[in-house]
Amino acid sequence: MIEASVVIPSYNRKWILKKALEALSNQTYPPDKYEIILLDDGSTDGTEQMVRSLHLPCHLRYLKNRQRMGLPKTRNRGIREARGEIIIFTDSDVIVLPDFIEQHLSYHRKYKGVIVNGELIQISSLDQVGKKRKGIFDISFSPFDTANVSVKRNFLIEVGLFDETLAPYGWQDIELGYRLIKRGLKKKKNRNAVGYHYKTAKNSFNDLSFLCEKEKMRGISGALFYKKFPELKVKLATQCNPLFAFSFIGKWIDEKESGRKILEFSEKHKINWLYSSLVKLVGCHYYLQGFKETMKKMEDR
Repeated sequence: MIEASVVIPSYNRKWILKKALEALSNQTYPPDKYEIILLDDGSTDGTEQMVRSLHLPCHLRYLKNRQRMGLPKTRNRGIREARGEIIIFTDSDVIVLPDFIEQHLSYHRKYKGVIVNGELIQISSLDQVGKKRKGIFDISFSPFDTANVSVKRNFLIEVGLFDETLAPYGWQDIELGYRLIKRGLKKKKNRNAVGYHYKTAKNSFNDLSFLCEKEKMRGISGALFYKKFPELKVKLATQCNPLFAFSFIGKWIDEKESGRKILEFSEKHKINWLYSSLVKLVGCHYYLQGFKETMKKMEDR
């Protein structure tokens, strides 16, 4: 009998996805009592061939979208297909420890009506898997972090799954968590359910352009989230990042040659703290741009 379903969306992450699947199959929990539902959102990098070549001891179900659907629709497909009472969400670039599934399920046995968030640690090398120390960038206040979270499937169905109107990027998990909490679920943190989020350093203007586009899409989703729930808590979450007060610096960097030169200088001379700070401010500028443009469009209707 399948007791838990691990839902993983993926797009063109063949190499790290293989590591993630191997870790999820090497669990202390009985392999006949959980399943992995891998949702391939139209990968073109050979993901399907890699998955077909695997021989894992647990149930692995590979579902490929015929065309890109985005994260909300893709995850919703996984929830609908799931056979387990408990849904565990993780990502294709997260490497978990052997007792990951056991730790999540232990909290659902101990507590009723809960969202269980595990511990997520950022790493830049697979050699760091197993490290115990958390850094400042590992801190998360999200009530529902889909990189490492679990909840009973019936609660997800009851509140209506992920909101597919937030498709551009961002806020989908937090918005769903917000509805689950309004439904009466409680947040529980299990620090022993550990996942390691593998992220390579990105320090180029091509990466910056990609980041800006993502932040603008996140701003669009933030506006849609606030329009849906025009409440103080949502306003604070979507509009009150302290860095927004300095977004004018990000605008200056984005639009003025002198600003770009400072960014280039910090990258060229590897002044990482400065480069990282400036990139964050540029991202804030694009987030607010997406947010304000979307709010204005909705107000003009």
